[in-house]
Amino acid sequence: MRRRVALCLVLFAFAGLHAAAVEAVTLSTSSRWIVDDEAGGRRVKLACVNWPSHLEPVVTEGLGMQPVDAISKKVASLGFNCVRLTYPIALATNASLSSLTVRRSLLAHGLAGAVAGVEANNPGLLDLTLIESFRAVVDSLGESGVMVILDNHVSRPGWCCADDDGNGFFGDRHFDPDAWVRGLGAMAALFAGVPNVVGMSLRNELRGPRQNADDWYRYMQMGAEAVHAANPAALVIMGGLGYDTDLSFLAARPVDVSFAAAERGKLVFELHWYSFADARAWESEDANEVCGRVARGVARRGGFLLDAGFPLFLSEFGADTRGGSRKDDRYLPCAAAVAAELDLDWALWALQGSYALSTWRLVSGSTMHVAVNATTTTTPSRDGGGGLLCLDVGDDGRSVVTNPCRCLDDAAAGECDPETQWFKLVTSTRSPATGAAAAATVARGLIAA
Repeated sequence: MRRRVALCLVLFAFAGLHAAAVEAVTLSTSSRWIVDDEAGGRRVKLACVNWPSHLEPVVTEGLGMQPVDAISKKVASLGFNCVRLTYPIALATNASLSSLTVRRSLLAHGLAGAVAGVEANNPGLLDLTLIESFRAVVDSLGESGVMVILDNHVSRPGWCCADDDGNGFFGDRHFDPDAWVRGLGAMAALFAGVPNVVGMSLRNELRGPRQNADDWYRYMQMGAEAVHAANPAALVIMGGLGYDTDLSFLAARPVDVSFAAAERGKLVFELHWYSFADARAWESEDANEVCGRVARGVARRGGFLLDAGFPLFLSEFGADTRGGSRKDDRYLPCAAAVAAELDLDWALWALQGSYALSTWRLVSGSTMHVAVNATTTTTPSRDGGGGLLCLDVGDDGRSVVTNPCRCLDDAAAGECDPETQWFKLVTSTRSPATGAAAAATVARGLIAA
């Protein structure tokens, strides 16, 4: 009961920060605040929720579950005044992709069930092109008085994020910086006349072995100017390095863009904060010490920008609130307190309850955990599994089932045994095993393909 009370207090604290929904505004910055130009410079606090549209089908998640207008009304009724709506840059640069219909894209990914769901809940969207359906979602949010921030999440549609996914940093195999700049300008121009589109986030979670500050300045400033030239009314939101956790390099060298004025400026910075960034500490160390240390780290890596006269947008945070994660149980009240003390604008990850398409992948150091994302959380659980389901050996010792992943992080490594979730996919010239031989193979955690 104590845990539930604490959680309710945290959520109440966030709810108390929600601004009233507005139909259309033109936002600018005044020192560290985001303000409404149409209301004499009144402060507007962004209280957002993330809504993904960047995965392989490039169809906004949930359209097969509920009517889009019902979802938009629910967003507003929950007290959110904006949505951070994600998209892949290919939606703006690849005409063969953007011109696909929702129906064709879903079928191309084997999602016949999702087609039936969209036909039942959003029949008017099913034969729209992907870019038209994306625009329809934006318009529906506007009709419910919800502002939209367009977030370029990836270049190539797909799950985010990993160091080696090819979408991480300028010059990676799927991340052509010139195409990215063109795509940002095209999206900014396309939505320049849409009244509830108030900002554009340039790129989600830059990362990987290629990341460096010099290329960050070069390309982020180019992308920012492209957006501002195409839509001068929009806020331009810049994330940093290290999965959007680090803006510390800006202390030594400020951004050089044409629209960073102290009054009626357009430049905003964004930061992400999850428990898994400090997983072992939250799990095993004194919570008071960890919260204080992590809060000081947030200030060092981004909070200093508030004193420098720039808004700071906590554009992703979130936790498993079911009470099964020691890390999240400790992290969330700490994050809530820091966000409240700094009076940050924020966006919760995430709105959808599931994904239309989930991709199986290998997730542990052994390369033998075969996992799929089953929930919206990316936060490790007490056994290190978070929102992942892994192949597992059933209780009968013969069947293959899925269970929450175990033993994926260092903190859990010495406390649990992963062997029943170890599966090795191998190529074999043998005939498929049958009967007792198959049962023995499964019981050892091996699959012969």
